[in-house]
Amino acid sequence: MVSQLSPAWQRRPASSGRPARAHGQIPDGTPENTRDQAPCRAIPFLLDNAGQNRIVRQLAEVLNQRGHSASLYPPEQHPHACSAEELAAQAGLEHGKTEFCLLPFLSPHALQRWPLDHVVLLVPAELDAVLLAYRRIKLLSCTRPPDIGIVMIGPRDQHAAWRYFRKLAVGTLRYLDVPLLNLGFLPQQADSDHSTDDSYRHNFMTRISERLVGSEFCTPLQAGEEDREKP
Repeated sequence: MVSQLSPAWQRRPASSGRPARAHGQIPDGTPENTRDQAPCRAIPFLLDNAGQNRIVRQLAEVLNQRGHSASLYPPEQHPHACSAEELAAQAGLEHGKTEFCLLPFLSPHALQRWPLDHVVLLVPAELDAVLLAYRRIKLLSCTRPPDIGIVMIGPRDQHAAWRYFRKLAVGTLRYLDVPLLNLGFLPQQADSDHSTDDSYRHNFMTRISERLVGSEFCTPLQAGEEDREKP
């Protein structure tokens, strides 16, 4: 895409009520025992439709291929989770064993019940989907808004997708005071489920995974973390 960042996007300061997050990822030269001590990190996704579940599954596969232990955890199986500690326990994640836990949500109301400081919206590059994304961001911003990242999904015309992102980013910033992080563009997939066989699409999936990891766009899950305020 033309740019990774929305012009107004920046990390929220630690004083906003969220725990401070480290900048940058663990260097490849970091000893393995240091990696094992890091808490599992949750990356929630708010899907436009149920068919996008396979995008999250494919992203978990890409993260594993690149040396990051990642698992997919369907939140609808445990709709009453209310703390990061409970989430880590219910997902069956032993401390330090799983690096990333990917959580696909279909409803912003369900997402608000979870102790998450970030969310990635998968937004098709079309007007109706952009309007739906705006309404969802407005709903999320009514309580304790998470940091919001956007992945645009559409035909191979990235410039058209970028224009839709700009419309969404300008609207949320101007009317909701919510900046967005552009996490990248993903070409539409054919009906077949052979994502990793499509090298062109796989390259975009890899870039998205790198941005997620490199920007620390995730919520650490560890014992003792304070419960997020309920809406």
